[in-house]
Amino acid sequence: MFILKNKFYFSILYFSILIIDIIVKFGLDAIPFRFITKPLIVVSLVLFYWMNSNEKSKRNFVFMVLALFFFLLGDIFLIFKDVSLLFSLGMLGFIFGKLFFTFRFSNQNDFKLVRLLPVVIFCFVYIFVVLNIIYDNLGDYFIPVLVYLFVAMLTLQFAYLRKSGVDTKSYLSVGIGILFSVVADSVAVLAQFYENNFFYDKVTVILFYGISQYLIVMGIIEEKAKIDNSFYEDVSIGI
Repeated sequence: MFILKNKFYFSILYFSILIIDIIVKFGLDAIPFRFITKPLIVVSLVLFYWMNSNEKSKRNFVFMVLALFFFLLGDIFLIFKDVSLLFSLGMLGFIFGKLFFTFRFSNQNDFKLVRLLPVVIFCFVYIFVVLNIIYDNLGDYFIPVLVYLFVAMLTLQFAYLRKSGVDTKSYLSVGIGILFSVVADSVAVLAQFYENNFFYDKVTVILFYGISQYLIVMGIIEEKAKIDNSFYEDVSIGI
């Protein structure tokens, strides 16, 4: 339990599991070895989050646990991504995982729509470019992949909007984690529907994915709400 309470030792454990999973992916059979190493990536994060969470909102705690749970299901199904049904279930697991991340990232702070505009433009351009590259190979997967990319970009937007409500350290950790997730998603989709071994996907997808999940969980654990000074400023002006 000490390892799960200490960030430094847990980080060593976590990245050791990640490296072992990459080695197993190349050198050993999926059954039974990857059924052990791959789920351990997310399971270790769930345990670490559970032991170290300071969530004031029970709702936020549940959203994070559900997000990681669905990522865990997605990981298990995608071990056999060459099986159409399991690939679809894996995508569905990741879609729900990203949606629950989105719910967790949301806050009640006001924001200016103009500040979100560059991110929205990026998201539309990103989806358009990726779909344009893989369109001819999508077949029946067009709608599922479109939904997957849309939800991925929605998660990016809500991670961006956290800036108005949380401290800089947490904001950057989650934000960089989401960007790593976008890279992992992009490589995975292009490798599946465009070109095998795209950008060395067998290594890069799991590496970027593992780093992204680590940064997101760490950022949420360390999250501190920003204090809204506007009330005090209004009071001082009135005085």
